[in-house]
Amino acid sequence: MAGEWMDLSLREAGVRLLNCEHKTPPAAEEGYPYIAIPQIKNGRIDLTDVRLISRGHYIAWTQKTKPQGWDVILSRRCNPGETAVVPPDLECALGQNSVLLRGDGDNVYPPFLRWLLRSPAWWDQVRTFINVGAVFESLKYADIPNFRLPIPPMPEQQAIACILGVLDDKIELNRRMNRTLEAMARALFKSWFVDFDPVRAKAAGQKPRGLAPISSNSSPIRSSSPNWARFRRGGRLKVSMK
Repeated sequence: MAGEWMDLSLREAGVRLLNCEHKTPPAAEEGYPYIAIPQIKNGRIDLTDVRLISRGHYIAWTQKTKPQGWDVILSRRCNPGETAVVPPDLECALGQNSVLLRGDGDNVYPPFLRWLLRSPAWWDQVRTFINVGAVFESLKYADIPNFRLPIPPMPEQQAIACILGVLDDKIELNRRMNRTLEAMARALFKSWFVDFDPVRAKAAGQKPRGLAPISSNSSPIRSSSPNWARFRRGGRLKVSMK
């Protein structure tokens, strides 16, 4: 019936499963990212320290499976069950021990698939089909299409994907800002307390970089200032920028 969530296998839901090349191309100084298991983090592709491959190897490695926007990369070994969505603007190749899942757009809305494959129901299926080995736990390629998951109607899929996508983008933006601020803080700490740049600049008769003159009136924490954030009754924080 319309509006009901259906319990379907990935095969029944029309989710395609695409396999990787079972070998690793040589690294290149520049080129295309080769997405291996270490790049699959928190539902996203982390391009930090990613292996780059030449255009020739990129073409060869994407003849069978070419990732496209909203595909989901699934790790089958080391961290089996972990997934990462492929951004629409990223050209990349699929690494070993991973597979690609792709929604057909009829039963599963492609931008919704990433959230379906991070749900509690997904992890229940991972635990059901996991193979415990002597060294690594793993998922068998043949088992993945049999994963059964609750599939909502298309309008609900689109709404869920829109809301969670906006929130996830904001979270990722905050992470990037925090990383930038952390890098700035580390650079300043090194400059001031390791390289002693302010001391050397002062000894050379120069103005230290990154240091503003400090006076008794320059403290940003002044309870009498009308421009600062103040608490008021009721526990709310009122901020005035006037």
